Amino acid sequence: MPETAAIADIESRALFERPTAAFRPSAYWFWHSIPDEATCRTQLADFQAKGIGTILIQARLALPREQYLSPHYLSAYRLAADIAAQLGLKLGIYDDYNWISGHAGGRTVEGCDELRERHLFWSSSADTQGAISRIRPAFTLKMGADIIAWQYEGGRIEWCEWTVEAAVLHPSGPIAAYDQIIDVTSQVSITGSDRASCCYSYDGAVAFGWTLTVFMSARSATSRIINYLLSEAAQRFIDIGLAPIVTALGKRVPDPVGSVFYDQPAPGFYRWDQMAGNLGNSLLFAHALKDCILSKTGVPFAVALLAVVRNVGPETLRLRALFHAAYSTLMNEAFFGTLRGWAEGRGIVLTGHEILAHVSSWAPNGGFTSIDPRVAPAVDFFGIDAIRHETAVDANNLTPQLAPKMGDSVARSNGRSRCVVETYFSAERTEVRAAGQWEVTLEASRAQAIRLACLGTRQFLWHGVYQTDGLDNDPTPFTNPRFDFAPGINFEPWWPYHDLFAEEIARVSAFIEAAKPRAPVAILYPLYTAFAEGPRHGHATHIGAWCEQLLAQGCDFMFVSEADIANAAIEDRRLLASGLAFDAVVLPSVTVLETAVTLQKLDAFTKAGGRIWSSGETVSTVCTGERVSGSVGVTSHTTAMPNAEMVSALLSTLTLDGPQISGQRPWQWIGHDVDGLWRMVVFNDSAEDISFDILLGDGFDYAIWDAEQGSVEAFAAVHKLTVELEPHEVHCIRLCQNDQAAVAIGHLSSRPALERNRLIALADGWTFAPGQDQAFSPISVDRGWEEQGFPAFSGTGIYRLSFTTETEADWMLELPTVHTAVTAYIDGIEAGRRGWRPYRLGLGRLAAGTHELELHVANTAANRYYDNTPYLGSGPDQSGLTATPLLIPLQNRPE
Repeated sequence: MPETAAIADIESRALFERPTAAFRPSAYWFWHSIPDEATCRTQLADFQAKGIGTILIQARLALPREQYLSPHYLSAYRLAADIAAQLGLKLGIYDDYNWISGHAGGRTVEGCDELRERHLFWSSSADTQGAISRIRPAFTLKMGADIIAWQYEGGRIEWCEWTVEAAVLHPSGPIAAYDQIIDVTSQVSITGSDRASCCYSYDGAVAFGWTLTVFMSARSATSRIINYLLSEAAQRFIDIGLAPIVTALGKRVPDPVGSVFYDQPAPGFYRWDQMAGNLGNSLLFAHALKDCILSKTGVPFAVALLAVVRNVGPETLRLRALFHAAYSTLMNEAFFGTLRGWAEGRGIVLTGHEILAHVSSWAPNGGFTSIDPRVAPAVDFFGIDAIRHETAVDANNLTPQLAPKMGDSVARSNGRSRCVVETYFSAERTEVRAAGQWEVTLEASRAQAIRLACLGTRQFLWHGVYQTDGLDNDPTPFTNPRFDFAPGINFEPWWPYHDLFAEEIARVSAFIEAAKPRAPVAILYPLYTAFAEGPRHGHATHIGAWCEQLLAQGCDFMFVSEADIANAAIEDRRLLASGLAFDAVVLPSVTVLETAVTLQKLDAFTKAGGRIWSSGETVSTVCTGERVSGSVGVTSHTTAMPNAEMVSALLSTLTLDGPQISGQRPWQWIGHDVDGLWRMVVFNDSAEDISFDILLGDGFDYAIWDAEQGSVEAFAAVHKLTVELEPHEVHCIRLCQNDQAAVAIGHLSSRPALERNRLIALADGWTFAPGQDQAFSPISVDRGWEEQGFPAFSGTGIYRLSFTTETEADWMLELPTVHTAVTAYIDGIEAGRRGWRPYRLGLGRLAAGTHELELHVANTAANRYYDNTPYLGSGPDQSGLTATPLLIPLQNRPE
């Protein structure tokens, strides 16, 4: 190994053994009230002990809004930073009250009404008179009255300053050319308005077969959300919302407070009675938008607006795409660009995430289906990521999803890699999403964190750590912190085991850090198709299908932008982009491209031997005006949704470098380290054992990097490595090509050698107490304690048993099922802790005779917090032991 590679290897191993805060879990520290010094010291010390590396203080709705940014609040913030520094914790500035970046708890717009969000609405009819009425924030209304009261002063949704921005006459049917669109803006006037609606009148006539479409803007009189098209709104937000925090922190910026995190900046997603057309919500409006649209499209503002909402002939898709590109660029520069400049001036990092319509889904618009992401910063992910310094995304619940893969992709496109993934939990047992999931287990969270790491996550961000667990007998979401997107993980009975999770996931992340992923397939992110077609177009579902099918067959991938392709090099039949080498490029129902350069590069790629796979519709429009003829460069096309058989056939045409897996397929990540060296993470997230073989050329050395212990063990060269994984078992494996000395087949299994013919089933004689200092009573271990008199008990239940062994031996305790974490004590001495499967604990060498076994089992907080609420669901969750524990001697080891 070259000297530089050897040094890098030493540094990589040191990072693996002692991961820094960048790899450790981070958490929102929810402030529902302003903590005193004792609370700060106690909780921050607890976070540090549990392995959390970074804390972001977030004021939630239960904190009275007038206390946000008060002198008392800022003093506590400064004290928390001091204590964090003493503990070696990092702090990031969460940038707002509750969420929706930019309003500073409503302070940004106080006394500056012109900065409140202003929107464009439209109405079409065959009449000379019309109206805009019953405007409603459909997305926000679903969250209830408390959220409305937070976003709107007095809980009132009111409008003012109505203005006619454009009006056109056009055929009611198909429009063949621009000259059929007649601008009549000067002939439309407002005839009346109030806080909820506006009426207008046209002073001409609307001929039969023609339609009048009027576009009107109005400013919200009560919204606390800013107009993200105005850089002065972003600057006011900085002056009012961020500068006071930085000033209070003083020299604590940039260490330990080194970043500012923005969260879901987005205007209200409004609908109204007259809304119709391609766009699903109103648009933000500022006067600068008119010049931007004219410059980008080359057509009058009124014509471009009409193209946004309806078909205006052959140029519709091009105009629509260019309109949304201009709108998005103006918003990105005004808001994110202003924030970046401020952050750089303070020496801190800008990070955070926009609203993600794909949250909890693989389809780009499969999450928040009630919004049109084009009206918010929720489409141009590559462009936004070019403005921030570090990438962060949002994930919902515990399923694999698009967010981390998109985050890693945009980061690599902009010269970085991987991302922070904020994970929040919306209820699945009730329609009230904010009730959250107190039933989340540490095992499920760990499994998700490993999957996220394999998909491109560097740091797992908890949403969140609560300062208070709220009120009994109050099911109100949000204002009762208990139901503010639970769980508050420090109130989970399994919280004492969090350090086990934190150490392991930090090491898995650090192990991945040193290598580039083997991702032979690039998926073009069809930004201009998304702009032109909208969220319900087939590109979204086709992207989701490609993602799921590729991963199901063990093939990693990345998203690339048109700019990535245009700037890519082509070598050895591969497309070199975003620092990676791709054998194939996928076009997922792409109909509109920004530039013909993309097609030219793809055509050159196929001529060099590369592969382009497309599905759904094909390219029909290039926004730079070139004509498109046929499926340029495509080597395989199907109009159908990609399925397993099709994707398998396509992948069989690729020749992959590096390790190959045959047999049952684990959740996996494979990356190239340095020449001849590879890294693999293999994880069994199923409920059954799996077995598979790893092959790498004629032979290879391998080393096991134990993420649980932080140790590394090297093994001699083998031809093949057979791996057995128990449920929820993970291995980090480093492989090095070695064709000289490979003589054997390696076998990797962590299952200990046990004498199962001598096992003792510990079925009877157990007693149980629901917590310390509680009375013990007999209990069965084949069903949970919730069925045996403790339906609402959430905490650590204590099981006790006296048992007798006839011979001296080394004994292993095997617990087939545990809900959800356990510590074992044998004869009063701790034997070990487990927070996930396999629940197997070594008891050490026990002499013949009677022994006392005590199991402390922690469940989730669900049975306690959901008791006597509408959120309980079908009944209490399983808790404690639900299968007979087994005592099994280890096989005798040779002397």
